[in-house]
Amino acid sequence: MDGGLAQISDVVIVDSACPPAAGQVILAVGVQWGTPAARELTTEAEREGAAAIVFRAEETIDTVPPGTRTSVLLADAHIGWAQLLLLLRTLTSAAQDETATESTDHPVPSSMHGLADAIAVMVGGSVVLYDRAHRVIAYAVQGHEIDNVRRDAILGKRTPEQWIKRFTIDRSAYQTFRNPDEVIRVDSYEEMRTRLRIAVHAGGEILGEISVAEGRQPLGAEAERALKHAASLAAPFMLRHRVAEDTDRTAREQLLRGLLEGNPALEAQAVGSGLDPSRGLTTVGFIMRVQGRPDATSAEVFAERLIHLLSLQVHSLDPAAGVVAIDGAYYALIPVPTQTAHEQLATRLRPAIAQLRRLDIEACAAVGRRTTNLKEVPTSRGDVDDQLLLLGRRESSGVIGTKEMLWADMTLLPAERAVAAGDPELTEHLRRLLAHDRRHGTEFVKTLRVYLEVFGSTSAAAERLVLHPNTLRHRLTRLTEIAGIDLEDPSQRLALELQLRASVLPGAEIHSRS
Repeated sequence: MDGGLAQISDVVIVDSACPPAAGQVILAVGVQWGTPAARELTTEAEREGAAAIVFRAEETIDTVPPGTRTSVLLADAHIGWAQLLLLLRTLTSAAQDETATESTDHPVPSSMHGLADAIAVMVGGSVVLYDRAHRVIAYAVQGHEIDNVRRDAILGKRTPEQWIKRFTIDRSAYQTFRNPDEVIRVDSYEEMRTRLRIAVHAGGEILGEISVAEGRQPLGAEAERALKHAASLAAPFMLRHRVAEDTDRTAREQLLRGLLEGNPALEAQAVGSGLDPSRGLTTVGFIMRVQGRPDATSAEVFAERLIHLLSLQVHSLDPAAGVVAIDGAYYALIPVPTQTAHEQLATRLRPAIAQLRRLDIEACAAVGRRTTNLKEVPTSRGDVDDQLLLLGRRESSGVIGTKEMLWADMTLLPAERAVAAGDPELTEHLRRLLAHDRRHGTEFVKTLRVYLEVFGSTSAAAERLVLHPNTLRHRLTRLTEIAGIDLEDPSQRLALELQLRASVLPGAEIHSRS
C-alpha cells in the first residue's frame, strides 16, 4: 500500500484452505460482518497485506478495527457474490490492461477484434469469438481461406441455426461447455474445415468460446497449446464484454418485468423503447419441452440461448418486441397497433414454433389480449398464464393458444380455482378415492374421470379404459361405496368433475391433503 492506495493482484473468494495474500480483494462469502469470524478474517488479511475485504450486509458499517490498513468494503445484501466477483475482476483486469507493457511475442490487444487478430496469429487460422448464445462477438480472417459455414456465421453474426442443431445432436463442437479447459477438435464434417474450439471462462462461469478454423497449415498439437494460452488471454476481454452486455440486458429485462407487472413508473421508459402501451401491446408466452439436451449445457446458458432465439423470432414481428424468462416460462411483449394485427398474431407466430421444433425443442405459445393501457398488461399476461396452464394440462405440442380456441376451459378455470381454494371438507369424497388409489394401487380416480368425461356412457368409458363393461360396472359400484357418492345425482357429477379438474391445478389443496 502506498499513500493510501493498494495495488490489487487478484479478486478471490475467502477459502480456509488458502490464506489471504498481499494485494488480494477478498470476498467474504459466508462470513457475516460483526462476528468473531469476520474479525479473525480482517486481522489475518491485515497481517498478510490484503488490499480489501468485501462483506455483504443490510446495515452500514459504523466502525472498523483501529489501525486497519486493509480496506473494509460493504456491498448491498441484494447483490449476488457471482455478480460482485465478475464486476471486480473485470475492473481489475481493465486497470491492469491500461498499465500493462506489451510483450514482444504476444502484444496485449486493445479490443475484441484486436484479440481475434492476435489469436489468429498465435494459433494459425481464421478466428471467431462467440458469446454463450452463439452470437459472433469478433472475428479475424488474416488471409486464411474460409468455408461456407464460417462465412455464413460471420455474415449472419451468429452460428447458422442448422449447424447449432447438428452440433447439439452430434455432441461435437459444444463439448466445450462440458470440458471448459480442453481444446475440442471438430473434424468430422465434410462441409467444414477442421475446427479447434475452447471455452473461455472466469470465476467458474463460461463466458463464450473461441473457434479457430484450419487455414493454410494443419492445426496440430502446437496450435492446441497456443489456443489454451489464448483462452486465458481472452478471459478479461470476455468479462468486460459480458458486463457491458449484462448491463444492457438487465435493464431491458427489468423493463419487461415491470411492464408485465403493470408498473406505472415505467411508462415513459416503455414509450422510449418502442413499447408504447397506448399504441397497443400484447403479451405472448412460450413453454418448452426439450428432448436430448446435452447435460453439459447448464440451465442458465440454455435459457440465455432460448431468449436469444425467441428474440430473433419476435423481432421479425416488431423490432421493439422483447423477451424475458420468468419462472420457467418465456414472455414476449409485442406492439400490435390494431386489432387486426392482434388477430393475425397467432398465424405469424407459427414460423417461430416451427423453428424451435427443427431444433428439437417442443413448444407451445399463447396469445394474450391486446391492451392500450399499462395497467391492463398484467391482465394480458394472466390470459397467457391461463392458456399455458391449459395447454400443459393437455400435453400439447406445437399449438398456439388463444382465448377463442380455449374459451370453454378458460370459462371453467375460475370455478376450478374456487373449488381448489374452498372448504377442504367438501372434497372429502374425492380424497378418499385418491388415498385408496395410493395405498392399494387401484385406479378409481382415473376411472371416475373417464366415466364423467364420456357423460356416463359405460361402453365408451370401458373402451377408453380397455376394460370389459361388466368389469367397469363393478369398479364404478366399488368406487361409489368407498367415496360415498351417487353418480345418478347430476349435482354430484358436476361437483366431482370440477373437483377433478381442480385437483391438477398447481398447489391444489385436494392433492396436498390426501
